[in-house]
Amino acid sequence: MRTVIELPEFIHKAEKLFGIEEREKIVELLSANPNLAKKIENFGGIRKLEWTHHGKKTKEHNIYYHAGAKNLPLIIIGIFSKHEKMIFDKIVEILIYSKLK
Repeated sequence: MRTVIELPEFIHKAEKLFGIEEREKIVELLSANPNLAKKIENFGGIRKLEWTHHGKKTKEHNIYYHAGAKNLPLIIIGIFSKHEKMIFDKIVEILIYSKLK
């Protein structure tokens, strides 16, 4: 199990969307399986975990985190709904493009 650092924005939004127990499930899952999610190419090791919440209405979200090296903590950066994912993808695209210049 790895140490996990959750950024405040993730904590607030995940608890609002899912509640404390499901947020803790996400943290435990990533702590036990840091390389579980798909790595975003050319973005310094940030990974994207697709998470489906089965509440009153099924909702899909993407959780972004950086697993780092084995001796460093895993950092959960944020969570975005499917709609917000398009915004995040555009930001990633712009950052990658600027790195290639």
